[in-house]
Amino acid sequence: MKLILKNLFPLLSAAIILLGYAMLAGCTHDDNVIKGSGANIVRGNEKLTLTDPKVSFDKSHSNIGWESVYLGTTALLTGRFNNFGFTSFNFDESNANGINFEAWVWLNTVNTSEPGRDQGCLLGTYGTALGKTTETENLAIIKSKFVELSLTDKSYFVKADLTFHGVTKEVTAKLSFDGKGQTVRNGVTQNVYGFSLSFQFLAKTDFLISSTNIADNVKVSSNAIFRQSL
Repeated sequence: MKLILKNLFPLLSAAIILLGYAMLAGCTHDDNVIKGSGANIVRGNEKLTLTDPKVSFDKSHSNIGWESVYLGTTALLTGRFNNFGFTSFNFDESNANGINFEAWVWLNTVNTSEPGRDQGCLLGTYGTALGKTTETENLAIIKSKFVELSLTDKSYFVKADLTFHGVTKEVTAKLSFDGKGQTVRNGVTQNVYGFSLSFQFLAKTDFLISSTNIADNVKVSSNAIFRQSL
């Protein structure tokens, strides 16, 4: 037995020493930064501005839609607006500080494909009337004031002021650059840029809309097309 122990002792000592080295080697990785496994977001360098005389807003291929729960308790009431546009628009794909815009809507151009509703109860809901243009009660304006890059996709988070019925409140919107294409119109080659914007607001709580036809929460989804002549 003594002979066996005598022979095993050097082997056990070597094993303990090797184990110690392994543990020390493992500890040297404790301070290493573990990289996340999320998507690698790569943004381009597209830039666009309405101050460029070669750039124009393509209203005929753009849209502003809205939805709210009818009576606040039933199915969705949906619609769009026929008259809308931009006062300004600037976009710099990789630079949030270079992104800003101001857009407007005439509320009395609401369109749900039901004339009796559009020219009746909905005008009353909005507190406007046919024939109005830029009067306070007929004009809704959204103006960005802060933009930051999303960390999960290629979109942008926008803090904006929404002015509606003469009341201005801050809303949070999501802006997306949906892509760039190219076409020829009237013999002129054009770059075509697409964007989308979505946000929600509380019509009754924040903007004092008095109506039983809609829910307090109203969702807005819009898309905008811009053309750049080459």
